Amino acid sequence: MGDNNNNNNNEIREDENEPIPPFKCPEWASKPISNVYLEIIKNGVNIDRVDISKDKFTVFGRSSEVASVLLDHPSVSRRHAALVYHGANNRFYLIDLQSATGTQVNDEQVKPLTPTTVKENFTFKFGSSSKHFILKGTVNTNPSSSSSSSSSSSSEPKTVTCRHLLVKHQGSRNPSSWRESKITRTKERAIAKLNEYRATIISGSATFEDLAHKNSDCSSAKRGGYLDPFKRGQMQRPFEDCAFSLKVGEVSGIVDTDSGVHIIERLA
Repeated sequence: MGDNNNNNNNEIREDENEPIPPFKCPEWASKPISNVYLEIIKNGVNIDRVDISKDKFTVFGRSSEVASVLLDHPSVSRRHAALVYHGANNRFYLIDLQSATGTQVNDEQVKPLTPTTVKENFTFKFGSSSKHFILKGTVNTNPSSSSSSSSSSSSEPKTVTCRHLLVKHQGSRNPSSWRESKITRTKERAIAKLNEYRATIISGSATFEDLAHKNSDCSSAKRGGYLDPFKRGQMQRPFEDCAFSLKVGEVSGIVDTDSGVHIIERLA
């Protein structure tokens, strides 16, 4: 799952022979109290997730000696950045560890060694890597609510209700639909179409329901993409993980499953 880039202009300039000092955890760091995680997006597709709830900090980089999240890209430093939770402030901070090519939060370059706030749904990336990380699950990290955090129902609903818009491609497990008997489009083309639909929805030029009704390759298209309420274990894992992480009214990024690629709108 590497994202190598052979462009020499993006290669890091650090001395690979120098020893890598371990990240020194700040005294103010503490362990998150909820199931926070990172969604990993590559080329517009949700490809993985990383649980960051078990440690005070998470280090990103190319070296397995010091990094817990590895990025196989020449522009990423061996020890590039660290994401740290500050319990007293109820906030995550991303710290660029004087990387060779920099760190971006919501497309803005951050200052080295300066803790930068990262909130729910903030996106960050390292160097020229095509992978983006999105912070999820922070809504229950407030220490003041710890007395009630023992209730699992407070952290996640038992069921969710969603719409979705599915675009199949030639690699889908069943490359046909009510719209096309044989689907030959590439996965890249399917993703491009979904990105266009999502941009149209976000801009307000069309509703999710209308676009799903006209363009979804799922039989739910006749209901505007509406899906009956479902619980964990009823959908493909990437789909349900995304659906349960969304807020009511929120539209997801692209979700990749065996059926094809989707966007999801949570209704309830």
